Amino acid sequence: MKLKKVAALCNQSGVYRLFDRDPGNGEIEQWMGDGCAAYPITGLPYLDMDNICAMFDIGDKKREKMVMNHGKAPGNLCFDDLAPGEVQVEDPKLRVCYEGREYLPLRTRNGIVMIREKYLTPLDDLEYMSLFVRRTEAGGVYVVAKIGMMVQAVILPVEGLISEGFVERLEELTEQCRRTLMHKRGKEQEAGPLFLVDQSTGEVLEEGGEGK
Repeated sequence: MKLKKVAALCNQSGVYRLFDRDPGNGEIEQWMGDGCAAYPITGLPYLDMDNICAMFDIGDKKREKMVMNHGKAPGNLCFDDLAPGEVQVEDPKLRVCYEGREYLPLRTRNGIVMIREKYLTPLDDLEYMSLFVRRTEAGGVYVVAKIGMMVQAVILPVEGLISEGFVERLEELTEQCRRTLMHKRGKEQEAGPLFLVDQSTGEVLEEGGEGK
């Protein structure tokens, strides 16, 4: 996980949130993000917001314009590597770009969960990444990204994106894609095969000609 890429996300949103978490082993675990996603900080001494500002060259004037909080990790989210009831989701085959932002639609048993694709950029090894959906005790949904068996990101889904207008635009796009596919199939049928094949021998014949 690249901490500089996490800082880039925080700079983009203007929000730095540093979380302390007690995993129960006598040590404090720290996570950082912009409030919509959080990533574990490893291999560094205990940090505070002054350390963060020094690490990422955030001067006093810039700091005044940003939201910077240091507190406990949200108690309704599970940051452990394993969580009861978590469900792995398929690697999304489609990305959705809507109003200039890129989203990943994750299929679950209860419908689609959307996350911002940018929140996967800090992860080192996307090839071995897996995404899991977890639920809070109140029934809320969130996503964790794992490399191997270890959680490398906790990501909140995008709320309010899936609306009537959004669905209508997707339906229009689907209909256009279907028309294009049917048109393509019709053209292929009109053109006919490039070669003729002798059905008894499997020998390829030149179109309209004799076998060689």
